[in-house]
Amino acid sequence: MILASASERSERGSALAAFGVAEGGALDLHKGICDPQLEKCSRWPENFRLWNVENGDLVRGRCRCTNLCRYCQTLYVVETVEMLTLDAMEYAPTIWAVLTAREHLTRKDTYGHLRQLRKAARKRWPSIEWFVQVEFQRRGALHLNLLIKGVPASDLDELEQLLTERWCARVNAEPIGQWFDLIEDAGHAVKYLAKMLSHGLKAEQAPPIGWKGHRTSQTRGYLVRPASVMRLEARRALQEKRELWKLLQECAHVDAWTAEEVISDRLASSGTWQLVTIHPSAVVGPGVSRAAAALEHMVT
Repeated sequence: MILASASERSERGSALAAFGVAEGGALDLHKGICDPQLEKCSRWPENFRLWNVENGDLVRGRCRCTNLCRYCQTLYVVETVEMLTLDAMEYAPTIWAVLTAREHLTRKDTYGHLRQLRKAARKRWPSIEWFVQVEFQRRGALHLNLLIKGVPASDLDELEQLLTERWCARVNAEPIGQWFDLIEDAGHAVKYLAKMLSHGLKAEQAPPIGWKGHRTSQTRGYLVRPASVMRLEARRALQEKRELWKLLQECAHVDAWTAEEVISDRLASSGTWQLVTIHPSAVVGPGVSRAAAALEHMVT
């Protein structure tokens, strides 16, 4: 095996840093970029494909039903983490909290409780905002992870007392079951976001298939820009990271300027995608790629 020189490692590190990726770290919550044939949306019709008119790529789509499909659920969490990471880089939360209950609350129940908690908190901190993630315990009960903005770190104890008292008065819960702590800086916020949401991907923590409700929500002023805009930015950032991974597989020693230029060109020329139907008899044989076999049997 040929080891990369110090200069090559430096160029690689600068290219990764330019896209917010640490040397040796995953480009997102996935460990590398997963093979789409190994992990795919099970609800996508077998005879439907998305076809790139310009370069001929033929790929499966996905249903985007995050409560019905584990694959789409995973991608949604990855996108959400990226969105919150971009948000935290501009305005990081200062406090995180975990609210639990003995009773089996529904997601609908939590909306009213959280609304009353925030109403009480705004009397003391008018600019308080929070992001909420639902996580399921092994016994089936859900608990809430909160990322809180607009409250100084020095007011941690006061906020904990207020929210704990109000929460325990409204639901069947004990103060000892609630948790509050500081997020020291934006770097810690990003690490906590990745840990918190990716932890919810585990089978015992994820909501059961068919569960109805939103896994995440946020108050109106939590994000620095509207959620629709932030999600577009997150998707673009994830696309750039995937293209960076592909580029580094092709050329391990690439500088940041070259990487940024190549990736911008690739994304700009991504082409037009069209939904097509392939014949069910399209079979992959020896030396024949799945895309080639499908194209040969495409229904026009």
